Amino acid sequence: MFDSPEELHLFDPGALTPAPHVAEHIPDAGAFFVEWATRGLSQERAREIESAVNGRRNQNGWFPLETLDSIGRRGFWRGPLTYLARMTADDPQIMQEWATDGLRGEQAGRIEATVDHLLHQQGHATAATWAVAVRPRTYLDAEVLGDRLLAAWEYNLGSIRSKDVAKAVRRWNR
Repeated sequence: MFDSPEELHLFDPGALTPAPHVAEHIPDAGAFFVEWATRGLSQERAREIESAVNGRRNQNGWFPLETLDSIGRRGFWRGPLTYLARMTADDPQIMQEWATDGLRGEQAGRIEATVDHLLHQQGHATAATWAVAVRPRTYLDAEVLGDRLLAAWEYNLGSIRSKDVAKAVRRWNR
């Protein structure tokens, strides 16, 4: 009658390598943004954006959100990476909700904190890999997470026009 509490396999993630079976379903925020932002730009401008994004990647190849902390928010535009910050603004909440689905209290709090830390330090796939490893008896579907991230990114970029990005690149180069 009563559900037994879920057995968690909590561990300190350290520098974690994304598991291939998880990473294959998680979109790369940097690659998604580069593809979106460079549509209609000259090759030179597109390379500038790609270089700026790739220069912020973690050693594991994924895009950590902490690299966007120094980029201005609304009213303080510093270039096209501001749009990347806007694109990924909902990612911590999406990741935390996915990783803690069905949990409550202290267990959920610990998982939320670690997933958020990993997302900011090592990227989406690493955070998802850790959550899947910690909750082996729960079917955390990485494909569902990937779909939710893509939908949020498309929504968050929906009101931005390609000419806004081109203008941001020009201002960025001054």
